[in-house]
Amino acid sequence: MYSTWTVPQLKAELKTRGGSLKGRKADLVTRLECFDRNLNFGKQQVHETDDVKMDLPSIDLYWDINASTNLPPVTKQHIQLYYNQFNKKPDDGLQLYEARFLVVVRAATAGEYTFVKGITRASMKRLQYEVNIKIHARGSIEESACECVAGSGTNAHCKHVATVLYAIEHMVREKIIIKHQVPTEKLQKFHEPQKVFTASPLKSSKLPMKRNVENTIFSPCSMPVNKEEYNKRFRSLILNHPSKMPFKQLYEPANPYAVEWDHAYHKENTESKLLNKFDLICITPEKVAQIEHETCEQFLNKNWFDYRMVRLTASKFHTICSLRTTNQENYAKQLLSQRSFSSRAINHGIINEPVALQHYMEQTGLQITKCGLFISQDRPYLGATPDGILGDETVVEVKCPYTSRNKEINNITVPYLIKGDIDGQLKLKKGTPYYYQIQGQIIGQILCGIF
Repeated sequence: MYSTWTVPQLKAELKTRGGSLKGRKADLVTRLECFDRNLNFGKQQVHETDDVKMDLPSIDLYWDINASTNLPPVTKQHIQLYYNQFNKKPDDGLQLYEARFLVVVRAATAGEYTFVKGITRASMKRLQYEVNIKIHARGSIEESACECVAGSGTNAHCKHVATVLYAIEHMVREKIIIKHQVPTEKLQKFHEPQKVFTASPLKSSKLPMKRNVENTIFSPCSMPVNKEEYNKRFRSLILNHPSKMPFKQLYEPANPYAVEWDHAYHKENTESKLLNKFDLICITPEKVAQIEHETCEQFLNKNWFDYRMVRLTASKFHTICSLRTTNQENYAKQLLSQRSFSSRAINHGIINEPVALQHYMEQTGLQITKCGLFISQDRPYLGATPDGILGDETVVEVKCPYTSRNKEINNITVPYLIKGDIDGQLKLKKGTPYYYQIQGQIIGQILCGIF
């Protein structure tokens, strides 16, 4: 009986009986059957839902999305940044969208936000899930929810949410949405053969022949083994094998410090070779200009991460200058093994910093050019990446504080700003992390503008 019901119908029935609303559809069906057998356990209704739900507009405000619909500028970068917060990849959602698993998508506008409601088919079952997404006018994804088990709450990051997001991105980019096709929308193909016959007659010269049996004489005696050299040969095979085998744990790793402290058998020691390989001892002006040109895309460029990994960048100057002597070694290990980190504040800055830079150029009439990683020629182990360059002597740094995104920018809402005593202009407070970052960026420059 209950197997033909939809998930919302099952949850509505469980709510009236006072049962839990969590679990998959099969769990909901089993729970209702259990309630029938036990006369509802004496319960009548539940007063609170299990999950936090989104505050959605009325269903009458939604309209079908078409090429003339005004949608937020959602890009693939917005989708990737949203899923980075949960260490997930939206690739499965993209595959579902390209395979036409999206059934319906509609939208409604309420103030600065656009609410998108979509229905997506499940990948392995004949089920449909409703997806709700709240998107800001600038394109940032604020909230999302899905009817599937992984999509509960207001921060859903399942593949069904990604399917609807990629549909919105496709509509914004090309004014097209790929949706599920019913059988009547497809052309009939019953007159076409299911398989195409492409074989040809086989020549007699290519007929399979019986394999010749060779070397039928064998010796039952085992091959002689040199027991003295066997351990050395086994160790060499294990250590030189390209994969990480459990057998490698039987042998101690090499000691690079012993090699470095040993007698110098070459003109250049190992440490100098390593530092020269990464241009950390000396670097030419041509190499500095080449690295800056290669890394203009900054975090979108893999080389930008590679060059920064072996250098102390301006964003870490405050932490390094504030370190105690006992913590320096541990922090150095963290720098060498650092991983990518994502949060709402970081995503807010990545999305809105280019927008703020464009507004600044429109208001002032100045032309700011993009730049990459700048490396100090005097100290090649130091580097900095400003947000832009103004002329030859001014670097530009943009900050978009997430906590003040809907507030007026002043010295109260932004704690690292102070008002000047004479002109009353906002300035950076000395001793803050951003102050150290700016000081690192103006090495070799004269001015730096922050906004």
